[in-house]
Amino acid sequence: MSSPSDDPNDIFAFIGKKLYLTTELADVHFVFKPKNEPIVRVPAHKTLLAAASNVFATMFNGSWKEKNEVQIGDVSITVFKEFLQFFYLDRVQLTKENVSKVMNLGNMYDMGTCMTVCEKFMKRYLNEDNVCEYYGLGILLDRPGLKSTCEDIIGAETKAVLKSASFQTCDKKTMDAILKLDWLSCSEIELFEAVMSWVKTASKTEDLTKSIVQSYLGESFHEFRFGTITFNEFVSLIPSYGKTFSFDEQQEIIQMIPDKNFQSKMFNGKREKRCEMVPWKDKVNVECNRYLSLYLAVVPYFIKNLETTTFSINEAAFLNGFTCPSLHEHDNGKYYYLEEKLLVEITIVTTMSNLANASSDEEIILFKGNAYVDSKKGKVPLLNPILIKPSCMYEIRLKLNPPKNFASGVLMKSEVQMDSDFKVQFHHDSFLERDRNVSRGLICKLDFYRI
Repeated sequence: MSSPSDDPNDIFAFIGKKLYLTTELADVHFVFKPKNEPIVRVPAHKTLLAAASNVFATMFNGSWKEKNEVQIGDVSITVFKEFLQFFYLDRVQLTKENVSKVMNLGNMYDMGTCMTVCEKFMKRYLNEDNVCEYYGLGILLDRPGLKSTCEDIIGAETKAVLKSASFQTCDKKTMDAILKLDWLSCSEIELFEAVMSWVKTASKTEDLTKSIVQSYLGESFHEFRFGTITFNEFVSLIPSYGKTFSFDEQQEIIQMIPDKNFQSKMFNGKREKRCEMVPWKDKVNVECNRYLSLYLAVVPYFIKNLETTTFSINEAAFLNGFTCPSLHEHDNGKYYYLEEKLLVEITIVTTMSNLANASSDEEIILFKGNAYVDSKKGKVPLLNPILIKPSCMYEIRLKLNPPKNFASGVLMKSEVQMDSDFKVQFHHDSFLERDRNVSRGLICKLDFYRI
């Protein structure tokens, strides 16, 4: 066996790996009694647990000081073993299936490191299918960062979220929070019908009444913004959901819709449509700068009729624009500035295979439009930022008709580490012939709103 180095961190890692789930020097066992199965005893070490958790420190210095067994009855053996990794190992294994349960244990035993790592994992794998589950956990454990991230995803992908299983099975606190959100990219009618579907699922009945809706939604029923819908839209709800409104509620909605000055006493009086709210005003722009050098390369990169930039990121963010480098005419080994404004057809796509439970490679067009790109200042903003999900590939296609010998002299990175948490990876780049680490292309910067 190789010996650990003189680095204290390596020594502690060596000790942790050696002791993890072994009976060597163990002075406490966590005891599990699975139904109709043999008892399982998981060995651990009080000193290691107490050093990282105030709850364990109190436990092992109090009522459990002389005891060497702790009964565990509300979590599986596998999940608890994965939780114990935080005390012994420098790296832990989390999965989409266990992260919520491990985070709950981190909260139960006041293990801050566990909570932080679980939250980062969740943010990396958030999507419309699991966001309600993670949002509920963020609310339950009071994790502002996780809640804020989930709200951004719910706002951007509302229609998909409302169709998800995690929405249909979310708890009342999560539903209450969703109904209070100002930004949702769906109509109020779509939101109302989705929530009524949630009530049907929860109550296991198709015939909804005022009493049933009241018992499951309570006062949250009055968070609907009926002042933002039309009279015809409200009338369309009556055949299916007329019995969910009291007479007084119907009268108030009928007054509220045409009279913009009417002050509702029952319902949310906001007149701003959630789907028309602008969530970007409080977001901080983060620039992914690919430049390796400000000097023009000796070898030019000649612009093609179709330029593509493929990228991925390791945590969710909103793409709000990109920048093209200064473009020149290259002739006889020299660069010459050109005063050109090129009309560029922009298409931004991902593929179905990037989405959960999808097997098709069919492309999803996220944006399609035209813009003029200045040969000196090539910044192109997106008026409606696009949600970019981690673990997915995105491609920006620029179709143009460049002048002869139109070229870029910029050398760029294929990977940009924005900070300790945020990384942008570029794929399928053109490279400098003599250096495969130096990229060439027509997009030198990406602009993001961090979530």
